[in-house]
Amino acid sequence: MTLIVYFIVFLLLLIASTMAFHTVLPDFDKLRLSKRFHDDLGAGRKPPSLFTTFRLPILLFEDFASTLQLPRKRETWAKGLQALGLEQLVTVDQLIALRFTLVVIFSIYGVVLAQMLPFVFALLFPIFGWYFMDLWLRDKVRERKKKILGQLPFVLDTLTLSVEAGLEFTAAIARIANQMDPSPLRDELMIFLRQMQLGTSRRDALRALGARTDITQINSMVTALVQASEMGTSIGVALRTQSEIMSAVRFTEAEKKGAEASQKLLIPMMIFIIPAIMLILLGPTFLQYIYGQGL
Repeated sequence: MTLIVYFIVFLLLLIASTMAFHTVLPDFDKLRLSKRFHDDLGAGRKPPSLFTTFRLPILLFEDFASTLQLPRKRETWAKGLQALGLEQLVTVDQLIALRFTLVVIFSIYGVVLAQMLPFVFALLFPIFGWYFMDLWLRDKVRERKKKILGQLPFVLDTLTLSVEAGLEFTAAIARIANQMDPSPLRDELMIFLRQMQLGTSRRDALRALGARTDITQINSMVTALVQASEMGTSIGVALRTQSEIMSAVRFTEAEKKGAEASQKLLIPMMIFIIPAIMLILLGPTFLQYIYGQGL
């Protein structure tokens, strides 16, 4: 009789634990799909390592994150993902789920370090875990825009020469993108080409390119190309004009940075160089005054 009771208790515990795991863990079909994050536009990109490393916790919190009503924050995070070029790879719900994951991880760190640090500092760990993604997004967006701006003049000059030589605009972009090394600008060009292949008009694809990158120079180029297409003017002329404008802007920015560099040098000069010069010039005189003898 005792064995029967133990067997029933064991069976009930097994059923309860199975139901608990089934409730907590995501379904296996979703888990298998999560192992291959993919870009629907075929740019051959992968999500950042943060999202692949914490893939399982993201799946655990994703359903809960989808129930949160945060319209303004969701819009802000969606724009951040778009500016980072991840709108086809990562959803806002997955971003929120990663934030909860980081809060849990940093909370554990806070509990572990609570014995060595003041309690107030231990409470800052989960807060930092929540805002870490904002800092990460801002830094990655700034870095991505800097890389795009660094490659844009060369790509624009090459595109201008290709179009002026008689190559069609889309074919010229495809030729340039295929010869480029992996970079954010190449990813954006590949997305533009794939949108064209899926039936999007060139005007809409160009505007989507400007909206994704959110860079003034690219938006100016997109506006000029759209106007050239609508008015029937030469795209080569529009590209040449944009190339000249961009070269002038780069020259102006270089002059500005050069002027700022001279001002920034004043602080280390006042702290390090001028005291050394004064020591060399006035040191012998000061010693002669103290000891009353020449050197």
